[in-house]
Amino acid sequence: MREREVIRLAVVDDHPIARMGVQRMVEGAGDVMLVGEAETGSAALQMVRERKPHVVLVDIKLPDMNGIDLVSTLKGDPQTREVEAVMLTVFEDLDIAAEAIKAGAIGYLLKDCGREQLLHAVRSARMGIPVVSPSISQKLFELIRQGPWGTERVVPEVLPFGLTERECEVLRLIAQGFGNKSIAAELSISVSTVKVHIRNLYRKLGVEDRAHAIIKAIKEGII
Repeated sequence: MREREVIRLAVVDDHPIARMGVQRMVEGAGDVMLVGEAETGSAALQMVRERKPHVVLVDIKLPDMNGIDLVSTLKGDPQTREVEAVMLTVFEDLDIAAEAIKAGAIGYLLKDCGREQLLHAVRSARMGIPVVSPSISQKLFELIRQGPWGTERVVPEVLPFGLTERECEVLRLIAQGFGNKSIAAELSISVSTVKVHIRNLYRKLGVEDRAHAIIKAIKEGII
């Protein structure tokens, strides 16, 4: 049997208590190991290059730069672009969450999360699965509904992730808050066909629910 991978984790936060809290949460988790810490964005860039974590937890407010800018820099650097970033913050702000996701973060957690939620987020991030704190996921839906993600869009010649044009249409309607019956009516197809499209787009995007499908679609510029 193949030995389970140990996920290399790093944390970027200028508060020692916050970093200590993360260290305590991962203690005893056989598949997660804390390999690096940093108090500033500039120190984080060097630390990530040297320690090579798989996942990095990033606070929004850092002494020398915004945590979102740090994520953008990491994702734009060939040496660090493979690192998955999860925001770990006190800010329950939907605009900030959306900007973080657009910058390349794969997750957005609040600092009041429990140990199991944090470990789940780290494991999900390592697998490329988006994760958002439950307390803001519904609000994120509302933000998306108010955003410029309508159905009238130019469809590129080559669709990402092998999605079909119809699956993209379904995804955009999901982002607007349409249920299965409403999607079926809007596209003049059966509810069972809608379910097939949703199941297929979940599989292609590597997600398990609507919230994470929308998050990944925003991050990848699909919607």
